[in-house]
Amino acid sequence: METKLNLAEELLLLAMHEEKGTVLLRAQTALPYGLAGALVIELVEAGLLRLDGKNLVAAPGGHARDELLEDVLVKVRSSKRAHALKHWVFQMGRSGGKIKKKLLTRLVEKGILQREEHHVLGIFLTKHYPEADSRPEYEIRRRIRSGIFRGGSRDERAAALISLAYACDLIGLLFEKGERRDAKRSAKEISKKQPIGSVVAHTVAAIKAAAVIASSS
Repeated sequence: METKLNLAEELLLLAMHEEKGTVLLRAQTALPYGLAGALVIELVEAGLLRLDGKNLVAAPGGHARDELLEDVLVKVRSSKRAHALKHWVFQMGRSGGKIKKKLLTRLVEKGILQREEHHVLGIFLTKHYPEADSRPEYEIRRRIRSGIFRGGSRDERAAALISLAYACDLIGLLFEKGERRDAKRSAKEISKKQPIGSVVAHTVAAIKAAAVIASSS
């Protein structure tokens, strides 16, 4: 069975409660934008998108061998004018629920999660996705730990995942109490050097700030 995961699948797996099968409360606001950023990173690595200053620009030819990635590529290519990366992260993040749903289905098909249906108050049907195989998440956590505490051996893909995990407020959950301060500090520095991860973090911060202002007005 195929267990190779892309960045979006890895980020979602980190954000899920292993037993409850739901997205962790602390990651719920940021996750849709983190998933959008992960898809953009995959396309940049494939040479299908690139950053031109602040703008996200599509290559003139080529296709992604992935439905979700191809959807993102088509959106960028069909735009009548160039937009900043922040614009795309925000726009795609707003439909993050659809992205998450498709990614959950993939993780179930790969045998990593299992789908369970629950009735709330005997009426409302909800779906939970507890882990069926903990090995992939264990490996993801190992790579993040190695990337944070052994910076010299960190590859760009690990750095990208760290920046997304930091943007989604997940770093503190991956380390013991005595390690968290140093881990968060290191992750913050790594994130600053990752343009897409930084944009995700700034987008989430702006959304949270707007929510606070709205609630207090």
